[in-house]
Amino acid sequence: MATIKEIAEKTGFSQSTVSIVLRNRAKERKIPEKTQHIILEAARQLNYRPSMAARQLRSGEGQESLRIALFWANDFRTPMMVRFLKGLRRKMEGLETKINLSIIPYVAGKLNQEDLLLSQSGCHGAIICNASEEDLTFLNQAVLPVPVVLYNRESEKYDTVQMDNEEIGRLAAETLCDSGCRTVRMIASAVSFPGAGDRNAAFEKKAGELGLEVFPPLFCESCRREGYSAIIRMERPEIPDGFFCSSDALALGVLRGLHEKKIACPEAVKVLAIGNGEPEEVAFSVPSLSVISLPMEEMAEECLGLLMDTLKNKSKTCAKKLPVRMILRESTEKR
Repeated sequence: MATIKEIAEKTGFSQSTVSIVLRNRAKERKIPEKTQHIILEAARQLNYRPSMAARQLRSGEGQESLRIALFWANDFRTPMMVRFLKGLRRKMEGLETKINLSIIPYVAGKLNQEDLLLSQSGCHGAIICNASEEDLTFLNQAVLPVPVVLYNRESEKYDTVQMDNEEIGRLAAETLCDSGCRTVRMIASAVSFPGAGDRNAAFEKKAGELGLEVFPPLFCESCRREGYSAIIRMERPEIPDGFFCSSDALALGVLRGLHEKKIACPEAVKVLAIGNGEPEEVAFSVPSLSVISLPMEEMAEECLGLLMDTLKNKSKTCAKKLPVRMILRESTEKR
């Protein structure tokens, strides 16, 4: 693992100057942008990561206590954090090290404004969830003073824990086809990261390969109200045999809309969703909702595990991918 001394030797700048840049204090110390760029690029090439021992000395904390920050986008995904926290708690209970967890709600696209992430003394490490493309651009250009793990995002720079987004799309198309659908339509939230686009494209591609007619997708906010409104606004010819919803919240609204239009599910229309909310809620809907269940609790455990490895000076960047699980219920039954 690279040190500040090695970066100084590579760039020709003093260790003091390198340290100031890596602690995100270059602007206040009036260090030229060209110098900053050279140092940050060298740090990236050498795979520099802050020394955990040094950070503990600065913070006055011992090895038995760590401060971990969880950054979660403050939008429609906020309710999903409950499942993620369950996984973190499960992992924390098995650790000898005490974890002090701070939850930081942030505005998607403005992660670069979060002082705690940029501070040398704010936390020992961070798990970043739901980063937008703008946030990923910032993260890939920055040299942060803390180790970071990304949840469900791709990166060559940071440790990541992901799911197979293309497999989600393919599995959705296959399930609707197997349930007897011949026309399908996707209702989804706006694409906010590359994986969501991969998921949607894989669904439409696989549906086409299976001989299904794919109606134009409908994009809206991921909530029950929007799923309901989408169905209420549709004329009967716009309603296919099967819907694939990007969240169970959208799907629950779709089920309500179909009920009000007196369109029977699953007799006339099948509904399948990505299961990212509380499992019990969709298990007890009427009809009960079929979902591609995301392993959010397990992914949370993996995120914290990778972060702990990094804090123990593991230097090689790691990308883990966890499988999803199909849970078939009444909403996709053949009748």
